[in-house]
Amino acid sequence: MLQTKLIRSLMLALLSGLFFATSMVSIPVADRMANSYFSTAMQSATIAYATTRGLNAVVSVAKESRLELAPAGVGVSIAAGQLLDPIDDMTERLSSLLVAAIASLGIQKIGFAIASAIALKGIAAVLLIMIPLLWIKAPPSLMATAIKICLVLLLLRFMLPVTALISAAIYTGWLQPIMDDAVGKLGIVSASYHEISQLPPQQQQGFFSSMTSSAADSIDRIRQLFADLVAQAEGIITALLQLMTAWLAMFVIQVLLLPLAMLWLMAKVLNIAPRDILTANASANHRPAPPLRKR
Repeated sequence: MLQTKLIRSLMLALLSGLFFATSMVSIPVADRMANSYFSTAMQSATIAYATTRGLNAVVSVAKESRLELAPAGVGVSIAAGQLLDPIDDMTERLSSLLVAAIASLGIQKIGFAIASAIALKGIAAVLLIMIPLLWIKAPPSLMATAIKICLVLLLLRFMLPVTALISAAIYTGWLQPIMDDAVGKLGIVSASYHEISQLPPQQQQGFFSSMTSSAADSIDRIRQLFADLVAQAEGIITALLQLMTAWLAMFVIQVLLLPLAMLWLMAKVLNIAPRDILTANASANHRPAPPLRKR
């Protein structure tokens, strides 16, 4: 019995040292690809958010100018304003979705960094704690809890890079082309916000608020921006729908499907592994004595 405890203690100490040494080394391909995915996806989401906010600013200026055109009796301005309302609403909703996606990516990146730094070290520490538990005859439930903690940390260390790789494959192979195409279309319109922001303050308040001023070239430029925005309204709505659908799909995959799959796998492993290990140890330690032979 003493020899068995010594062997198990030695094995736990060796495993603890092995896990601690392994924690200093990154997984060659998975960690690098996961870091690259988080950086690329966050950069893409940030660009999409900036483009969407720029488009929202252009639409807001256009809607303000519509109110000033209405007293002139021009019915086209009313129709243009009604056309810009869904664009304004979609940009607001898309902005909220992109903020949630950026926050989700940031949380996953932080979780990945923490798991990479402490998961294997935590396993090494738990294995060392299990050594005295062998000698004080700790209850099986305490040993099962230690085993579960090790399994959870091990799954976190390897499952987070795996989920990041799955997300990266879906992102680069399916969603990124759709996102880049939509952002390119919206960027043409949102770039005009920079041109509007360079105008004097009295001209930024409305497209035709300075009709009596001498800055005819600025007014003509704003008029052309307004006309382009109205003419491209259908394409803008299509691009917004594409971008919203792509990021919504990415958000559902990252926040719902992959985490739920990881939790399901953890539940399966935790429900089976510790119980089987303890059952095997108990059966090994409590084997029935062989029957005595009759003389």
